[in-house]
Amino acid sequence: MAARVPGHVSRAVNIGAVAAAAGVSITTVSHALNGKGRLPEETRRRVREVAEDLGYTPSRLARALAGGRAGMLAVTVSMVAELALRIGDFDYFMQVMNAATSEAFERGFSLTLVPADSRRELLERLPLDGAIVMDPVRGDEIVELLSERGIPVVTTGRRPDGPEGACWVDNDHLAGTRAMIAHLAAEGATRVALLTAPPLQSYTLDALAAFEDGCAELGIEAIVETVTDSLSETGGYAAASRLLASSRPPDAIYATLDRLALGALLAAEARGIRVPDALRIAGCTDSDAARSSRPSLTALSVHPEWIGAEAVDLLTTLLDEAAPAVPHRVVPFSIIPRGSTQVLVASDNLSHA
Repeated sequence: MAARVPGHVSRAVNIGAVAAAAGVSITTVSHALNGKGRLPEETRRRVREVAEDLGYTPSRLARALAGGRAGMLAVTVSMVAELALRIGDFDYFMQVMNAATSEAFERGFSLTLVPADSRRELLERLPLDGAIVMDPVRGDEIVELLSERGIPVVTTGRRPDGPEGACWVDNDHLAGTRAMIAHLAAEGATRVALLTAPPLQSYTLDALAAFEDGCAELGIEAIVETVTDSLSETGGYAAASRLLASSRPPDAIYATLDRLALGALLAAEARGIRVPDALRIAGCTDSDAARSSRPSLTALSVHPEWIGAEAVDLLTTLLDEAAPAVPHRVVPFSIIPRGSTQVLVASDNLSHA
């Protein structure tokens, strides 16, 4: 049996080297390591010992191919023409994507990002085992296209018009929105505005329903302002400017996207409105920009890394089981209070070093 040379660093051992060292064919090595074929137990044992001694690790992709799979998953973001989004537009998408990529690799798959502007062509041609569609919108054809190809799909966020048994990973945006309204009320807000994207995805539909109910229960005046142009700081700035210029401006704004909330911060600054003294601002999803803004932005964290990992786990379960026993997974949320909502009250009892 071949011995390793102490202190010697070599390149990764391939299956051919194992075959040569064991004196068998590459096919025999493959069958011995994968438990396939009709091999004498002595041959199977010897090949495994040689592979272990040489430090050979079978390729994850090769194992996927041996199981009749292409070894490829796709991820894309849902869209409608008038509100086209790119994964790079939001930290949330990038965090989901990064976690999903790592999880897919650990499970023997590559994860391919399919840009929204070319997804139909690519999704019709790519040899896919499964796909993740982020934030599916009402009426988007992409999930149906994948289903027609027989490709299993998991969505992050529920399909507003999807079947009951569809597989999805989501947050409890109903409870999350209520928790944020309660936080704003505890900080002194009495007239709260929801700055939201159009109600096309499940998170916007949930946020809108929970916002109106939550404000009514707490006796808070509720205002809804929908951004219909750019889901960015620019769109948030324009919408917040309209709110702040009204005859009865809000004393708090909660935005369903962090970039809209950052735009609201800019609108308040432009009008000389002090945050959080005169206006409290918070956003859904956390980001580097939210943490570094001045003041830093209070956030409803939805843990996108957790969502990405759970989406891949559910998708690979779907590949193995066809109908997972638990097709829906809910990832917890958390409120991260920061300077944009927390009014600091001076105290005569403060000690000074």
